[in-house]
Amino acid sequence: MNAEAGIAVAHGQLSLAAAQAALAAGVAAAKGMGVPMALVAVDRGGHVVASARMDGASAMTLDIAFKKAWTSAMAGAPTAYVMNFVNSDAGSAMTMPHVANFSVIAGGLPVSVDGVCVGGIGVSGATAEMDLSVAEAAAAALAG
Repeated sequence: MNAEAGIAVAHGQLSLAAAQAALAAGVAAAKGMGVPMALVAVDRGGHVVASARMDGASAMTLDIAFKKAWTSAMAGAPTAYVMNFVNSDAGSAMTMPHVANFSVIAGGLPVSVDGVCVGGIGVSGATAEMDLSVAEAAAAALAG
């Protein structure tokens, strides 16, 4: 099909270089806290672009970080916001927890370019507040 058929697709994407830069900034923030964590960056389809599990981080942290990144990418919103939405809507509260890879634990942030979500970053390994702080450091590296 061509543009004359009314189909036009133009979107940004989370590159490997950008994902690695974000995770490096997040790892540096986690090191500064003295807490080993796992970090995952996904594209807008929820597929892993890059991941890191710091030495000493629990094996399950990588899976949790992925779920946070996936949820943020799919919702285009921070996982903490998604939790507030789910808690405010009875239908969502009943159905959303059954969606594969769904997580509402703080520490997942969307990655946006010109207001369009192109992926997500998820962090796990400490308290939800610490995870979110590291995710924010990772996302800030992309704002540059």
